[in-house]
Amino acid sequence: MINLLLDILLPQEQCCLCHKSGRFSSRQPWCQACTDRMMEKKTALAHCDRCGKYLEENGETICLDCREKNPAFAIARSVGPYEDCYRIAVKLLKFMGRANLARQMGTMMAKVIKEEARFWPLDLIVPVPISPRHLKQRKFNQTELLARQISREIKVRMDPTVLNRVKETPSQRELTKVERERNLIHAFIIKDKDKVKQKNILLVDDVYTTGSTVRECTRVLLEAGAKRVAVITWAAGKGS
Repeated sequence: MINLLLDILLPQEQCCLCHKSGRFSSRQPWCQACTDRMMEKKTALAHCDRCGKYLEENGETICLDCREKNPAFAIARSVGPYEDCYRIAVKLLKFMGRANLARQMGTMMAKVIKEEARFWPLDLIVPVPISPRHLKQRKFNQTELLARQISREIKVRMDPTVLNRVKETPSQRELTKVERERNLIHAFIIKDKDKVKQKNILLVDDVYTTGSTVRECTRVLLEAGAKRVAVITWAAGKGS
């Protein structure tokens, strides 16, 4: 309803990604040319069969990170690579307050889940929480907005209160993989373990780069008694 009201009161007259003139809304926030570019990017590279990171052309089906340490989640996938239109979209959502983009982005994430049998069965959707500082700055958790739209599309309940972020961490962007992992130790807790006990969990985040965040969240969920964890993100980085 909120998206519908915003579309009526504040109609978008430019593609949010390339600024092409036209009539756009939360259902169609970017133009067909940008949609075509997204599809080209998505199909240009193979992806890791475990974590979904996009691989350089080296003939591997599993990325180096997953070969060195098998992730605890069952599967992770993204809509596309963290570059070009995909990167712009998530930055607009995350840093520019374009909350209306979550509708289309979440719908596209749900399509990936529907088309991949290894995601199923699913009992509960859990978004990765952001820090209180970032929540105060942005006024919303972009991952929760994505998870809410996925929940509508695949008809699985979403609970944003399962994972709690109890540790303020510095920005992950400039850190190495090892520093990121160290940064996130004891950053997440589950206050009510009965919420996840013996449940098949879909963990939702916006971007998978090193995988440090979703790996730590997966560890916490499994230690709390979750039966299985699958991961969906909007975009994924490249692996080797």
